[in-house]
Amino acid sequence: MLAEAVKYAAARLRGQDDPHGHLAQQVAIWARHKRHGAAWEPHLARCRALALAAARACPEGARRTALVLGSGLLLDVPLDELSALFETVILADMAFVPEVRARAMRLGNVQTLATDLTGRLDRLPEALGQPLPDVLGELAAGLAKTRGGLDFAYSANLLSQLPLFALDALPHDLEEPPRAELAAAIVRQHLDGLRALPCPACLVTDVTERGLRQGVVDYEADLLFGVAPGPGGETWAWNMAPNGEAVRGLDVERLVLGIQNVRAAAA
Repeated sequence: MLAEAVKYAAARLRGQDDPHGHLAQQVAIWARHKRHGAAWEPHLARCRALALAAARACPEGARRTALVLGSGLLLDVPLDELSALFETVILADMAFVPEVRARAMRLGNVQTLATDLTGRLDRLPEALGQPLPDVLGELAAGLAKTRGGLDFAYSANLLSQLPLFALDALPHDLEEPPRAELAAAIVRQHLDGLRALPCPACLVTDVTERGLRQGVVDYEADLLFGVAPGPGGETWAWNMAPNGEAVRGLDVERLVLGIQNVRAAAA
């Protein structure tokens, strides 16, 4: 806990604010990864390999700008390779720990972009029920003006996490239907936005969580709030919380879906 507090304080002292808890979440992930890095590595390596294969499939004449959505701690992002492939790599997230900013600066052609990928966090609960903005479309349009275009996007284990901070911004006594509707709308918004991008978009997301007690399923939960992620792709299991990390006697694993190009898969 002390190491987490120090890491969080260091980021805040370097100017990183945390209005919705994204920095605190990243520090918690950092600590969990330190405890279970070996268990996580097969999942993370597969994420990086899928994203890199998708990026390398982009034509050599169309490698201006790559956009990483939900870049986090870069555990699942092949950043060095993306930096070598593209003229510019943009890391989009709500918070960045100092190590991520320093790594981006060392590479030289990597930029960090602090942005709310739901487009709603600062407007809830007042905006509940209103149409969601086209966040990814607006990002792509902005990059078309400033960078000449967007050539690759990678949604990095972000989709299931997007609704959670929005739900936290709602009153706790709010009835379930509007909460579930908002969560599902945010998931659909992100999927539709990826498909509408003017470039290949790679998606990696966890879709289901299972609790296992001595190999027997104790519970199972849908992480995408009833929204189907679409056809195609490959799946694998992520040993997210080995026995005792979440609950004593319980192993928590997640089923992960990876799609190299969501628009091509949908077609």
